[in-house]
Amino acid sequence: MIREIGYELLKMGSHKKSYIPVAGYILFLALCYIAFKNSTHSLAGMLGGFELDRANAAKYLDGFFFARILLVPTFIILMPIVMAALGGDCVAGEIQDGSLKLYMSRPRSRTRVILSKFCAIYAAGVIYTIIFSCTGLLLGVLLFGMGPIQILLVPGQVFGATVAVMSSSEALLRYFTTAFYFSFSLMTMGALALFFSTLFNRMSSAAIAVITVYFVSYIIVSLPFGEWLRPWLISEIMNNAFLFWLTPVPMGKLIVNLATLGLYICSFLTAAVITFNCKDIR
Repeated sequence: MIREIGYELLKMGSHKKSYIPVAGYILFLALCYIAFKNSTHSLAGMLGGFELDRANAAKYLDGFFFARILLVPTFIILMPIVMAALGGDCVAGEIQDGSLKLYMSRPRSRTRVILSKFCAIYAAGVIYTIIFSCTGLLLGVLLFGMGPIQILLVPGQVFGATVAVMSSSEALLRYFTTAFYFSFSLMTMGALALFFSTLFNRMSSAAIAVITVYFVSYIIVSLPFGEWLRPWLISEIMNNAFLFWLTPVPMGKLIVNLATLGLYICSFLTAAVITFNCKDIR
């Protein structure tokens, strides 16, 4: 299995399109830097509401604050598209260019092939996560420095918490924990894309299908009947990494989220295995 996973990763690395996300991330960096520089004054005003004067509040807008802001577009917009493309290309892309038929001409377990592709997608997602999270943090510290104390802004509707104060070392641990939560939750997209990839014979069709499911789930939340569905929607559960920034961390809610993500991943992966075993490869 390890050899097959390495082979799949080698194939991903040999494609030029695998480096497009890096170019997209560089663009995100530039846009977030511009937005951060232009909104520092207003952000200081927001922090000033927590018994800080504007001058002292501005001291907390350091490189770590910038890196945390960068996590949002990276793992909610960029990485879901990346996982959809990786998963969609694993089967449908190889059918499209004819390499899968040649690969399956020798006696191979189709279940083993799908599992190796799934593991390779996860490994690639972890690699992207490490690159993006470390690059954002390093660039932020180089550009804006890093203070000993961090003020964390948390969505006000979550358990009534709006702000938390912690040391930079504790915040750093939570930062990387959040990033790796995203790397696991994004495998929901990877498993779903792999399933669609076994249904379609074109990579673009599989990728578009899973991206559509992801962004439509955001729309469902705003509909009248969407509120009771919200806790179980893919987009909602995938992006609940903010729980790591609460003090204390709500472990019960976190365990429910991880269990639900695991159920989604296992369901989509099982569907992909069944579909691929029944598929006529041409």
